[in-house]
Amino acid sequence: MRRFLSHHILADKHPSDSILPPVAGFPNLKFPEGFLFGTANADHQVEAHDPLCEDVWDLWERCQGLTPRGKATDFWNRYEEDIAAAAAMGCKLFRFSVAWARVEPECGNFDPAALAHYAELADCVRRHGMKVMTTLHHFVWPVWLERDHGGMIGPEFPELFARYADRVAEAFGEKVDWWITFNEPSQLTFGYIKPWWQNRYYMPPGLPRGSHVDDEAEAVGKLVPNLFLAHTRARASIQARRSEAKVGVNPLVTGFPTWLQMLLDWGACHRGMAEALFKFTTKGALVSERGDVDLVIGGITMEDQTRFESSDPYLRTGKAVLVPTDYAEADLSSLAGKKVGVIAIGNQPQGWKRDLPPNTRKHLFRNYDDARDALTDGKVDALYGDAFYLLPPELENRGRFRFLKTCLSVEHYVVLAPHGHTRLLDHVGLAVRDFQDDLAGQCDVPWLAEPDAFIGRSVRPVSLHEVFTTNESLPEHLSTGRGMRRVRRRGKVRIGIRTDAPGVSEKCTGEGLEVRLARLIAARLFGDESKLVIVPINPGDRFESLESKSSWLNWAWRFWGTTTLIANSNWWYLGMAGKLAKELCPSEAIGAQDFVGLDYYWGLPTHRLHCFRLLEDAACGRFLRAPVWSRGLYHALRRFHRWFPNKEIFIVENGCPSSAGSVSRADYMTSHLAEVSKAIEKNIPVRAYNWWSITSNREWGHPFDPNTDFGLHFVDLDNDPSLTRQPMPEAKLYAQIIAESYR
Repeated sequence: MRRFLSHHILADKHPSDSILPPVAGFPNLKFPEGFLFGTANADHQVEAHDPLCEDVWDLWERCQGLTPRGKATDFWNRYEEDIAAAAAMGCKLFRFSVAWARVEPECGNFDPAALAHYAELADCVRRHGMKVMTTLHHFVWPVWLERDHGGMIGPEFPELFARYADRVAEAFGEKVDWWITFNEPSQLTFGYIKPWWQNRYYMPPGLPRGSHVDDEAEAVGKLVPNLFLAHTRARASIQARRSEAKVGVNPLVTGFPTWLQMLLDWGACHRGMAEALFKFTTKGALVSERGDVDLVIGGITMEDQTRFESSDPYLRTGKAVLVPTDYAEADLSSLAGKKVGVIAIGNQPQGWKRDLPPNTRKHLFRNYDDARDALTDGKVDALYGDAFYLLPPELENRGRFRFLKTCLSVEHYVVLAPHGHTRLLDHVGLAVRDFQDDLAGQCDVPWLAEPDAFIGRSVRPVSLHEVFTTNESLPEHLSTGRGMRRVRRRGKVRIGIRTDAPGVSEKCTGEGLEVRLARLIAARLFGDESKLVIVPINPGDRFESLESKSSWLNWAWRFWGTTTLIANSNWWYLGMAGKLAKELCPSEAIGAQDFVGLDYYWGLPTHRLHCFRLLEDAACGRFLRAPVWSRGLYHALRRFHRWFPNKEIFIVENGCPSSAGSVSRADYMTSHLAEVSKAIEKNIPVRAYNWWSITSNREWGHPFDPNTDFGLHFVDLDNDPSLTRQPMPEAKLYAQIIAESYR
C-alpha cells in the first residue's frame, strides 16, 4: 500500500489499493466505486451577452473584431436542459462558473437576483443527482475592475476578489461541493505578454501600445503574486462561511517529457534566470529571415498559420456559396447530394464540413478561377469559399453568378511577413489604416448580405487601455530594423499576391483591393506607389514564398520561448509547494489548497518536440491540428501526487473537438481515460474526471466551426435560432463508459 493511503482515506470509497474490475467492453478502463464522471461549461461561453453586465471579454471581442458570444447557448435560461442531459449520461459531477460581472455589475453593488439564479442552478444540479463544482473566475471579470482599479495587477484586486467570493459563498456556498477560484491561472499571463511571434495579445487586457518586454515582465511580476493572494483570501472567505468547503485551482497542464518538464520547473524556481530567459526569448526574432518576397497579401486569414508575423486585418469577409444565376433553389439544403467545388487551401475544407449538408459531394480546386470555370461548364453545382474571392467586383461577366448564401462565417485577411520584420509590419499597419479610410463608403458591395459587419475600420486597439482612453496612436518613432533596411536599400518592396486575386488574375483585370493595399504600403515606405514589385504566386504556394534557410534558427528560438511561456504551467503548484520565490508566491499562499485540480488537453513526447508549432496552433484556436499525447496526463497525475501526496486530484477539464491531430474524439476520450485508470491502479488518488464540454459553446472570440466545437451535444450557434441540442456519438460512448463503471 502506498504511503499516502496511511495518511489519507478518500471519501465515498475509493479502493485504489485493491484490484478493480475492468469496464465491460473497455478492458483498459478500471474505476473505483465513488469515482466521479462529470462535464462542464463556463459562463461567458454559454450565457447570452447582457449589455448591462459586460465583462472584459465582451469588450475585447468587440474591439478586436472577434466573434462575439451573442446569445451563445442561452444557458442562463436553458440550464436545466443541459444539466438534465449530463445526468442522463450518468454524470455525477457538474461544473459551472459564476459571472462576476452579473453578480457585481458595479463595484460594491451586488445583484441579489443574479446570486439567486446561480443558487437555483446549483440546486438544479443537486436535484439531478450530481455534485456541484463552481468556478468564480473563468477568464472574465467586470469591466469596472479593469477600468477603475487596475484589473488583476492592481493593488486592490486580492481584496476585491475575496469580497466577491464571500458574497457568492454567503448566497449559496452550502450547495457547492468543490470551489475553483481561478480557471487556468497559467493562461492569464497571456493578457500581459505579447512575444515577437504574436501580432496581438492573446487575451485581455493587453498593455499600452509600445510597451517593452521589461514592461511585460513587470506586469507578470505583479499578476502572479496577486493571483496567489486573491486565491488564498477568497479561500479564507469561503471557509469562513463553511469551514468544510474545499477550494482549489485548475492550471492548464501541457504534456511534455519528464526530463524537459523537470528542466522547466527548475528554471521557474530561479526567478532571476526565468525572468532573464523570458526577456531574452520574447523581445525579438533571433535572425531576420529572407524569403522570395517581403510580404504576402494573398487572402490569408488570421486562422491560417503561426509560422510568420502578421499585420492587423485589412479586410473582413466571410464564407459563402456561389451558384449560377439560373439556379432555381434558394437555400443550402438544396445542395444535398450535389457536387460543390471547394478551394483546397486555407480553412475552406474545414468550413465546408460545417456549413453544407453532410451528404454534399466535394470537388477540390487549386484556385478560384478554375473553380468558377467549372461552375460555368456545369461540372459542379455550386462553389464554396470566401465571398470576396468567389465574386469580386472586378470579375468580368459577373452577372453569370449569384450568391446562394453569404455571411456563413467571419474571415479576417492579414498581410504576412517572415520573422524579423516587425518594423516593416509597423509601416504596413499604417498603410492598413489608409486602406480602411479608402474603404469607408464602399460598403455597398454585392457579395455580402450585411457588409457593414465586415468592411470598415478594422484596425484594432492593442489593449483595453486604448479602449478606455480612446487613444489609438502609434509610437512617434518606428525604428528601422534589419528587414526595413534591406527593403529600403533595394528601393522597392516585393509583395506576393495570389494569381486568382483581382488585379492579378486574368479573369479580374481591374485593380483589386489587395493591389491597392500593396500600392499604399509602397507609398508609406518610399513616398511613391511605383516603388512596388508585385510577385504573382500560386494560392497553394503563398507560405513557401516567405520561407528561408535561416528559419530553423527562429524555430529553436521560438521553441524555448514557447516552452518557457506556454508549457511551464507548473508554476502554480510550484508556488503551492513553496518552491517559488516569495516575491511571486507570498508565504501565506503556500499550501492554501484543499485538492489538486488540473486541465489537460495536449502534449508532445520527446520524439515529437519538433512539432511544437502545433501547440501554438492550439493556442490560436486551431484545435483540429493540436498534438494528442494521452501519456502526458499520466505523467502530470504522478507528478502532482508526488508533490501533494495527501490531496485528492481532480481532472477538471479534458476534451477535444471532433478530432485532433488525426485522433478521433472517441479515441481521445478512451485513451485519456485509460491513463486515468492506470494512475488509479498505481494508487494515485484521482477523484473525478470532467469532459469539456457538455455542449458546443463560444470559444473565446474564435469563429464557431469544427476547430472549436468540444461539445458532447452539438448546438448550431450561428444558424439555428432554436439552439437545439443534438447528442453526438461520443455522448453515447461516455454514457456507456459511465454506466459500465458504476455497475
